[in-house]
Amino acid sequence: MTKRPLLLFALLAIPALALTIAGYSDHVSLLRIVPAMRHPEPGNFGETYLRFALFPRFFVALVAGAALSLSGVVFQQVLKNPLAEPTTLGLLSGAQLAVTLTTLASPAVAIWSIELAAISGALITLALVILLASRSHFSLTTMLLAGMIISSFAGTASVVLTLFNHEYLRSVFIWASGSLVQNDFSNASALALRLLICLPLLLLLVRPLTIAGLDDASVRSLGVPVKTLRLAALFLASILAAFVVARVGVIAFIGLAAPHLTRLSGARTFSQQLLWAPIVGGAILLLADGSVLVMTRYMAEVPTGTATAFFGAILLLFLVKDMSASSAPVETQATRVIPRRRPYLVLSLATILFLGMVAFSLTERLFIDNLAWEELFSGRWPRVVAAASAGAMLAVAGAIMQAITANPLASPEGLGVTSGAALGIIASLFVAGTFSPLVMLLGGVSGALAAFLLMMMLTRTSSHAPGPVLLVGAAIGTFAATLITLLLASGDPRAVYVLAWSMGPTYRANAITAIAGLGIVFFALPLLPLCGRWLRILPLGDHAARELGLSPRLSRTCLLSLAAVLTAAATLIVGPLSFVGLVAPHIAAMTTRPNPVHRTLCAAAIGAGLMTGADWLGRSVHFPYEIPAGVLAALIGGPYFLWLLSRKQ
Repeated sequence: MTKRPLLLFALLAIPALALTIAGYSDHVSLLRIVPAMRHPEPGNFGETYLRFALFPRFFVALVAGAALSLSGVVFQQVLKNPLAEPTTLGLLSGAQLAVTLTTLASPAVAIWSIELAAISGALITLALVILLASRSHFSLTTMLLAGMIISSFAGTASVVLTLFNHEYLRSVFIWASGSLVQNDFSNASALALRLLICLPLLLLLVRPLTIAGLDDASVRSLGVPVKTLRLAALFLASILAAFVVARVGVIAFIGLAAPHLTRLSGARTFSQQLLWAPIVGGAILLLADGSVLVMTRYMAEVPTGTATAFFGAILLLFLVKDMSASSAPVETQATRVIPRRRPYLVLSLATILFLGMVAFSLTERLFIDNLAWEELFSGRWPRVVAAASAGAMLAVAGAIMQAITANPLASPEGLGVTSGAALGIIASLFVAGTFSPLVMLLGGVSGALAAFLLMMMLTRTSSHAPGPVLLVGAAIGTFAATLITLLLASGDPRAVYVLAWSMGPTYRANAITAIAGLGIVFFALPLLPLCGRWLRILPLGDHAARELGLSPRLSRTCLLSLAAVLTAAATLIVGPLSFVGLVAPHIAAMTTRPNPVHRTLCAAAIGAGLMTGADWLGRSVHFPYEIPAGVLAALIGGPYFLWLLSRKQ
């Protein structure tokens, strides 16, 4: 049993050491690496850099990887969930946001205060996840979905803080991405000390946690205080993860990869995993960091946390593929208030409110009182029309996807379709070498279709249950975000455009963008009545659809193509950050009749109004600075998603 984990460690450690030495050789000759670690020559910058930067980085990678792996093992044992770990539960992002707020409040804060802030953020996030999951009896995916949405919300909040305080938080933002850059051994020694303190406490819990892995009834019959034990273990695991965040930032998915690979190598029991997972985790992080060191020969240095998130998202896709439908459903549905009379009243009110929002957004003068109305209108109408068009397109796409998947939590954002469209747009930009809107639209449509088909393929074994579907969407989103980071680090001048676009701004919209978006909306809306029968029958299932004379494959393909075009066009306008595709259909479902066409039209009006309002708020909240409309929509949509997730069917 010991040989297989040892072989796994060797397979990881050998290339990790080889890459690390190759990275060191860029600064010091191979023969001088060992002597320079002990006594660098005075005046030799390369040897000094190796001794006080690269060598401490080596130990930080080992200790941080071990700490995160220990935390992941404990989370998975306590929660009986093979996908639980600090990243997927949102603890690392919660700790990062707390550290960012603390640094902004007091730039000269001591390191112990940063650690305290990280621990507080991680524990608050854990408490929120547990609170949300308690109503569903801690179902397999409710905790993960809550954690991932909290992670997305905290990450977006950190981006907003950085936008407003970039002169103070630029270095914090780089650090928070998981940079292992060191100046001395202080972080290595501090992390090692904290690991040595927490490890004996975890060892005391090995036997009780092994017993706690049984069903709750058996544990209670043995007199074990299950709740107290689990809370203590989760507390220690959260503190371990928070220590790493405070010292080196967010290192994603190590706590997921190391325990999983350890189990595959034959370490089945909790005690075996507790022994081998830290060793494997240290080797994984060292391998990732060695890869980053070698990549600096060809591009700007990428934070190690970005590299681990890239590969962790791929691993999560494979793990989600094996989830069964019985273990993964999320029973969530919006409360519907269906009016029996005047069925078009809600649609009329939504349209009137949307038009009122447009009129107000075009004419308000809260901060500008000396500009001619003609100049004000000519500068504002393109962005207002573009934002409204994008909101309507995302809302229609979300309503269609909820019908196709029979999933009340489906949306272009939640299914990864928005992220797929973003990847397609970026790929077309770099491959075709042009900013042509038509080429980028075709790339976005291809990416959206590919993401949806990938999601359907990976969740086939779980019968496309809501939990696995949304986890795949989150993994695709993580993959897209890390790829954007890699492109930014490449130094390509087009990366600046990608960065600005990824924030979801509307201030760059011009007359062509606005008219094109409006044209796509006017083309799509008349098609909805023609698709009404499909939208009513597809949620009943493929068998019922065939019995009623409908071809599920043909109808689903047509609807999916329409949703992909709308998502790609909206993503091209406002970027990949928006929850309007989830929020607007649910507001429509809660306020209007259950006719899918009527509901989709109502969702379009609501989505257009929401994005118009987000655009106005974005330019007014912190005038003369601006919050991109896509970022603001994500900040609003995140809490709504959590509220929706907390509701029972």
